[in-house]
Amino acid sequence: MGMEASFGRTPKPAFEAALCAFAAVILHDFCEPPLAPCLGLCVAALAYALKRPGRRASLLLIFAVIGMSHVWRHNLSPSRALALKLAQDAFQTVQLEGRVVDVPSEHSTNDSQPRCTFFLDVEMIQPTQLDAADCTVLVHWKGPSPTCGDKVLMTAALRRTMPPRNPGERDSEQFLKRHNVWVEAFVRHPMDARVVRPAVWHWKTTASSIRDWTSLQLMRGIEDQPQMHHLLASMVLGIQKDSLQEMHDWFRDTGTLHLFAVSGLNLSMLAAFLNVCIRLLSIGFRTAWFLTLSVLTGYAVVTGMGPSCVRALVMSALVLSVGWTGRPSVPLNSLGVAALLLLAADGNCAFDVGFQLSFGLVLSFIYAGPLVSHLTNKWFSPDVLLPSRLWTQWQRSSFALFKTCGNAAGLTFVSWLAGMPWCVLLFHQVTPIAILVNLVAVPLSFINLALGFLSVLGFALGSVSQILNRMNARCAGVLLDFVRWGSAFPNGHFVLGRPFAQQPSLVVFDFGEGAAVLLRDKNINWLLDCGSEAQATGVLNRALQEYGVDVLDGLVLSHGDTAHIGGASIIQQQFHPLQVVDSTLKDRSQTRKKIHAAFRNQGVPLRQAKANEVLFEEPSMRIEVLYPPDSLNASLADDKSLVLRWITPQWTVLYTSDAGWPTEQWLLNHAQEALRSDIWIRGSHARETSGCDAFVKAVSPRMVIVSGSRTGQHHGANTAWASRWSGHGMTVWLQEQTGAVEAWSGGKEEFRAYVGKRVLSSLPPRTSN
Repeated sequence: MGMEASFGRTPKPAFEAALCAFAAVILHDFCEPPLAPCLGLCVAALAYALKRPGRRASLLLIFAVIGMSHVWRHNLSPSRALALKLAQDAFQTVQLEGRVVDVPSEHSTNDSQPRCTFFLDVEMIQPTQLDAADCTVLVHWKGPSPTCGDKVLMTAALRRTMPPRNPGERDSEQFLKRHNVWVEAFVRHPMDARVVRPAVWHWKTTASSIRDWTSLQLMRGIEDQPQMHHLLASMVLGIQKDSLQEMHDWFRDTGTLHLFAVSGLNLSMLAAFLNVCIRLLSIGFRTAWFLTLSVLTGYAVVTGMGPSCVRALVMSALVLSVGWTGRPSVPLNSLGVAALLLLAADGNCAFDVGFQLSFGLVLSFIYAGPLVSHLTNKWFSPDVLLPSRLWTQWQRSSFALFKTCGNAAGLTFVSWLAGMPWCVLLFHQVTPIAILVNLVAVPLSFINLALGFLSVLGFALGSVSQILNRMNARCAGVLLDFVRWGSAFPNGHFVLGRPFAQQPSLVVFDFGEGAAVLLRDKNINWLLDCGSEAQATGVLNRALQEYGVDVLDGLVLSHGDTAHIGGASIIQQQFHPLQVVDSTLKDRSQTRKKIHAAFRNQGVPLRQAKANEVLFEEPSMRIEVLYPPDSLNASLADDKSLVLRWITPQWTVLYTSDAGWPTEQWLLNHAQEALRSDIWIRGSHARETSGCDAFVKAVSPRMVIVSGSRTGQHHGANTAWASRWSGHGMTVWLQEQTGAVEAWSGGKEEFRAYVGKRVLSSLPPRTSN
């Protein structure tokens, strides 16, 4: 009755107000108007509302007030004003004093120094001309971690937040700006920072302590199964661990990634679990109302108060409160109140994916729920002309079963259809297998949540808690096996790439001392090197999906440098290259030996390549090896790097990896005629500058893309080399300035830098050097 009342003539003022608030945030964020016009609009809206009170006046006032609030908090943020005073891409050493406003996030490092990050509300800054009081900065702290609420003093290097340097890379800059953080501070040494005044108490620290304690209770009895514990902690408490990265891909490919985050689904499951317990204990309405709302609020606070969790909490509070008023619940109004409160608190949440998904899915349920219920009643009713009171017991039981299953399947399909735009835009894929997997995964996750809470509640009964955790781990194992099966199901998910965008023919990733180059022609995809393990996981994996790549035709490992080939196993598992090419020469690289051993165990054949071999040949694409010969004797891995040439009807691309003077001399003596290329992609040798004069003249490139370290010995040498040869008519792009480089061939030739928005419409004509 309550849901049906949401349509037709039932007033929905809160939902309409939320739509106005959402539109105000989007419009003011896009236009970025000055504060004065916004204030004038608020005054005019208030005067109109006082003169002619009513629905239109109220909506206009809400639009004006929420819009001005967003402009004040985001566009005129003190942190943004501080960022404008700092030079672009430059550090400035300052002294900061302020208060830690969130629980520090600790990071594991290779050295012995503990590190963490946290937000800091600045109270004092030196030099004072920066005037950064009341702004918030992201601090990269080195040393023992402070706690939330501590007052700290530090000497740090201040810098604007930096944009991503590669496609597929997480856009931390936009994420931080949506939290009104535009500046980062880096503490270089533990001696440069200290806690001035410890906090007496802070609710976030208490919530974090409760979360950690609850995680420990979930681990009792399954200490030997850390992966299952991390999965349970993620599902119950939203705690993310690095060990879940492999699982993350399975859940993404099956459309069940929502189980990793604490969302409205968790709160709904908890409310259902509490409802069962309350009925068994026969608790009165008022006590049950207070108990349920208290537990839901406490759970939301402990798990971090995400937008979807707050939405579910507000809606739950409104639905539970109708029992006091005796009036039916209007779901659209409850949804509108939740959205309006979140937008009034912070308009930036309108750009949060969790906010959009949560409200979008609930809205689809509200509109589609009655239709699904009507269809299931029609399809599974024993006889539409026979009154239900005349049904037999068998008919009643079968109808109840089929209706429940039909409603579950229908709402699962609705949620999959409603979430498809986000799936395409964020993960660049469509997952039809999600409809089937969610029908099993959601009930199993409900069992995980119920067993998890029973385990926590029974912590005093040690053996009982351990038994419950073991049962929970087995249930989680069944869930994980089913999700893994769904991820590997043929045609269960399809990679689409970026919608409405032409995919580039050449991508040179910016991995600092490492490298990765994607060569593309129609449906042919080759990857030259793959960066380190972290870069392959965090950047390259997502970028290839963004380009619509699901299978690689070939993966080339140029030499045994960890920064170049460390992510080979990850790329092989995710994209299953049809052939993996390696040098015929041996080296002392332990990373290369581990990769070879892993490939042997997985049955992946390795092709040993040497000079004068052709790796791939089609009418429109040819990849050939120029170096090294199989008889070469060199001590450094960089001098054994594969040198490749990619030939297309429009371009010839030379890839020399980190080759140095010995490689260049051999090529000049044995393969000089094959060196001439339009584009040269070169790295940085371990000991010397690449690109001697004779080699550059032999290649005679129209464009050079120089990778290598952004700091240290290669920075100055590469800059000087680029300045010199740019004066000879070549276009030289240093990736320390451009980030990744994307290039398009075919009808329109274009080169685009990922950082700085530098664009080259076509290659310059070849000139004599």
